Amino acid sequence: KVFLMNTVIYYSANTESPEFEQKIIDNIKKQAWDLPIISVTRKPTNLGKNICISEQPICYSNSFKQILIGLREATTDFCIATESDVLYPREYFTFTPPVKDRVYRYTNLWVHFDGRDRFWKKKWVEGAQMCGREHWIKSIEAILENPESWEPETFKFIFNEKDEYSWEGENPVLYFKTRRGIGFKTGYEQEICVKNLPPWGTAEEVRKRYL
Repeated sequence: KVFLMNTVIYYSANTESPEFEQKIIDNIKKQAWDLPIISVTRKPTNLGKNICISEQPICYSNSFKQILIGLREATTDFCIATESDVLYPREYFTFTPPVKDRVYRYTNLWVHFDGRDRFWKKKWVEGAQMCGREHWIKSIEAILENPESWEPETFKFIFNEKDEYSWEGENPVLYFKTRRGIGFKTGYEQEICVKNLPPWGTAEEVRKRYL
């Protein structure tokens, strides 16, 4: 299977409710076939090979450092990101990029804001992308002042636009904004929204099932 060239990297600050995050983890275990999984978390987590970094400051730069730890631990040519507030369909885990020096982002992506009755189309999110492992490592190291320190750093994008490609499956990735993460705000396509998102269901059904 070509897609066994991929390792799943799960990174979490463990700020979501334990019940919600466990449902996300259960979905990853179900959908990720038999891909190797490395989880890098602030609290011990039962998902693949777990690396616990303890109670480090919560910020975007440290989430990038968590990804970096997972990438360094992996041995496959490619790695694929997963987060604690994202539901993934099975086909998200079956793609292998044709080249190793580009980031590929899953574009069938929607966002659910807790308390709202619909889903909005979103262009991309850090937790729905994959890349050649060595290129990803070099790209993160290039934007960090000190990759070995947990001191918060100024936010910088990891990849340049010229490095960005995309892929898309029939079923959507669903990104949650629960007010428990780093921030509730996120960019989205304001004019593109739906009330029902197969196979996940309506916004109300999603809220009852996962939140």
